[in-house]
Amino acid sequence: MLKYLLIFMLLVPTLSIAGEVRSVNFAAFQKVDKDFEFSPIVEGTFSDFIAAMEGSQILALAHTAGAIDGDVITLQTSVLRDESGSLGDFGVDCQLSYKDESTKEDTSFLLGGLCKIIKVGRGENLRKTLLIPHTNIPDTSQGFDGWFMLDEDEKTGIAFYANVSVEH
Repeated sequence: MLKYLLIFMLLVPTLSIAGEVRSVNFAAFQKVDKDFEFSPIVEGTFSDFIAAMEGSQILALAHTAGAIDGDVITLQTSVLRDESGSLGDFGVDCQLSYKDESTKEDTSFLLGGLCKIIKVGRGENLRKTLLIPHTNIPDTSQGFDGWFMLDEDEKTGIAFYANVSVEH
């Protein structure tokens, strides 16, 4: 019981500073058009964001409700396939740390961590880990609807985007 009380006491200051409960939105895309270029910032609503990604395909999309400082957000999507007795795999696997550094005067949210890109099978053997430094991500409740690119792997054509929105 004491353990739960201590955890609650540690979270109360964080929740009172942040004020509103936030959702972290995270997306991974892969180029399908070789001439398509990912933009570092995509302005607009969610539908504008998806429309701006024409030339790529969505690999993964996550909406994490009720995110608080220190949460680790995980996202994994892959296709496993038996290929002549060996296992093939293609996908992404991310573990991202969410930081809420907001004050009473200003909001500030960061997201960073590791994303693995895996392409194994059909003659490929790529296992790549991207280290995504903690990056400021936009708070859509502050008058800017948009998504920031966290990182892009040009070899595989995969890019990762994020933003924060108010939990309704």
